[in-house]
Amino acid sequence: MTVLSSSACVLSDKQRARLSQIEQAFAVSTDQLHKIVKHIRTELSLGLKHDNDSSLCMSPSFVHQRTAPSGTSLGMGIEASGRRIRITSVTFHDSSITHTSTQVFVTPAGKSISAFFEHTAFCLREFLQARNLNEVLPLGITIGLPISEERVSEQTKEDSLDLCGKNVARKLCDIFLRGHLPVRVTSVTNSAVSRLVAARHADKTTGIAASFNHGVNAAYFEQLANVERLGQARGSVAVNTEIGRFSSHALPLTQWDHRVDRESKHPGTRPLEKLVADQYLGEIVRNLITDLMDERLLFTLSSNPKTISTEYTFHTAYMAPIIDNKDNAAAILETEFGIVTSEADCLIVRALCDIVANRSALLSGAMLAALALKSGAKSVALSGVLFDVNQKLCDDAVGTMQALLASTKAGVEVSFQHRGAEVLGAAINAASI
Repeated sequence: MTVLSSSACVLSDKQRARLSQIEQAFAVSTDQLHKIVKHIRTELSLGLKHDNDSSLCMSPSFVHQRTAPSGTSLGMGIEASGRRIRITSVTFHDSSITHTSTQVFVTPAGKSISAFFEHTAFCLREFLQARNLNEVLPLGITIGLPISEERVSEQTKEDSLDLCGKNVARKLCDIFLRGHLPVRVTSVTNSAVSRLVAARHADKTTGIAASFNHGVNAAYFEQLANVERLGQARGSVAVNTEIGRFSSHALPLTQWDHRVDRESKHPGTRPLEKLVADQYLGEIVRNLITDLMDERLLFTLSSNPKTISTEYTFHTAYMAPIIDNKDNAAAILETEFGIVTSEADCLIVRALCDIVANRSALLSGAMLAALALKSGAKSVALSGVLFDVNQKLCDDAVGTMQALLASTKAGVEVSFQHRGAEVLGAAINAASI
């Protein structure tokens, strides 16, 4: 079995056979990856047409690509969960950034939507007063939810704010005006689009920005002539794909994926995201673990391993250290779950983490390859906590993308964005008007 070392001889025949079955269930062939790339490209194209029959959002945003930003502007980033609000001030001089100041505000839990917007205004006031910013400044707002005509078009994440159908720009403008805040809201964009703006500012060849956080998403620049529903022929437009929504029979769904989807807050939605994103990988592994526990193939030395039966307690962040060294599995399982492990237990948990992470990397690479082929981009900017905590998964995803593109000779350069790049992109967009 490829995921186990030669020391796998400590496993019983029944344990090895079960792991082999699981590995086969999660396997993705090269032919499957090419089919997935083809299907994603088809969905991307369908989403640009008048009669949008695509599973993808494909929401265009007119961002300011030609005008060089100048002066001082503000960017505000609102997490999809509403738990954090990030605000930055950026000063530009001759297209270069000469000064930035950023502050992160934590939102108290349990606020209503109205109270949340009021709290947003409070955070902005605190930021401006602390920095003596009294003159009227342009403010770009970015939010980790799909935006269509300044309205949130859907509630996408398990724990996201319920802003569906609400005009975020109008609501915030009203509150800022009532509070006499010295700001002028110039744009409201999705976070993926704002990351794309920030990446293009740093490197003019960048055509794609993809983020791998608790959810997955990507934005890219598309020629207006290809966006039928806009009816314009010149220039380009940023498109938020909401690519986590991609659905296809080619996706390698297992019984554990179906279970995680069925027990999620929004079953039947965002199937690709639930195979790839940070929010779900650890939960898939946990379900595999509990099934093997039920089959008496795991943790037979532990008298009370019930804690791990609680949903979403096995975090995706545990996977990378476990994959790196099986001894980390013993430490994590004992510290976090009170489970006494054997060497065989550690080998099995390591194998399960590797299997799930490997499939995520392959599918992530296929997603990136499809975007590169659709956009013709020469460079892609990557970001997200999933890649931050699992370097091997990141490297494997990039390697898969390059391998899938090799036959087309469409090489793509890769760059990485720091956390908060979307807030910088919002400020750049605001300053470019």
